[in-house]
Amino acid sequence: MKKKIFVMALFFILTLCCGCTKPAGTQNQNLKEDILKEDAAGEISGEDDSGEGDSQEKSLPEQTDQTEEPSEEKEPGEQEPEQQPAAEPQEEFSFQDISDYVFSFSSGAGAWSTELRIHADGTFKGHYQDADMGDAGEGYAGGTLYVCDFTGKFGGLEKVDDFTWKMKLESLAFEQEPGGEEIIDDVRNVYSTAYGIDDGEDFYLYLPGAEFSDLPESFRGWVRNFCTDGRTEGKLSFYGLYNEKTEEGFYGYEYKEKSLSEEIALEISYAEDLEADWEERQKDIVSQSEMNMASAELYQIWDDALNIVWKWLESGLDEATMEQLRAEEREWINFKEAEAKAAGKEMEGGSMQPMLESGKAAELTKKRVYELAEYAK
Repeated sequence: MKKKIFVMALFFILTLCCGCTKPAGTQNQNLKEDILKEDAAGEISGEDDSGEGDSQEKSLPEQTDQTEEPSEEKEPGEQEPEQQPAAEPQEEFSFQDISDYVFSFSSGAGAWSTELRIHADGTFKGHYQDADMGDAGEGYAGGTLYVCDFTGKFGGLEKVDDFTWKMKLESLAFEQEPGGEEIIDDVRNVYSTAYGIDDGEDFYLYLPGAEFSDLPESFRGWVRNFCTDGRTEGKLSFYGLYNEKTEEGFYGYEYKEKSLSEEIALEISYAEDLEADWEERQKDIVSQSEMNMASAELYQIWDDALNIVWKWLESGLDEATMEQLRAEEREWINFKEAEAKAAGKEMEGGSMQPMLESGKAAELTKKRVYELAEYAK
């Protein structure tokens, strides 16, 4: 009997010695030590895959209260395989990634816009413009243009999450003193500030792939016109820039050099869009005075387009061609004015005269825009 009890006790002691387990959490502690070793090795070698230095924290496996299974017996001299944390890819980002993009802030209808391009070092250059061609006067029959050419610098780029980076507006300067004005080519230029950048402090860059639902509602409202069917749902398909203080959002598109014909075609397309919007608004017009104003507005749309196309031609054609074109243009202007006056003569002195004259001028100016576009091909 004593012998049997002794054998059972001996068997129980051997079982405890061979089958003991590690306390819960010991494996996690070992993994944490491995990570710290890797961080130290990275600091010594100068490597930093995260792009954020040792301020980036690496996630650790969650601890468990479950007791581990007994480890299998190893042959003498056999090493325990080293356990590594699960690798999590971490995207890097810098100003270089958006140096080929232009950020645009506008009403969507083209009435005004601010555009800027951020360079690889965080500096940027941009332009703001808003036209009021109806605000004309002596010496500036072409109307009024609010403009601003500006430069500045962003810095302190800081990661918020995988699709959001925060930065500070470090400087902002204007090429022309805001508030000043001068008349250039019959247009009054009023120098303004950079709408969308003004008064900004913290700016956020949203990367393609961000969930729209995670972004500020005010940002979504500004970029809605650049989304398919105006829907800000699903994932962001472009870069976004957001001025947190003023709650204003920019849409980012890739910058590509355009040929002279492409630039002019873009301007014509813009004028066509404005005309389509103009036509839609004619449904609500009932009085003759409103018709007169609408007719003048259509003429202004195409006259603005003609002026911009002309400037593109001046920048792209040789001087001999431009000299010939200027002589031709002077003749065309005299022709347009005579035709417009003739169109209104049958209603001379009547309330419809302004509408007939503006309508004819708009018709001829639109035709002339398309004719000038041929010089760029």
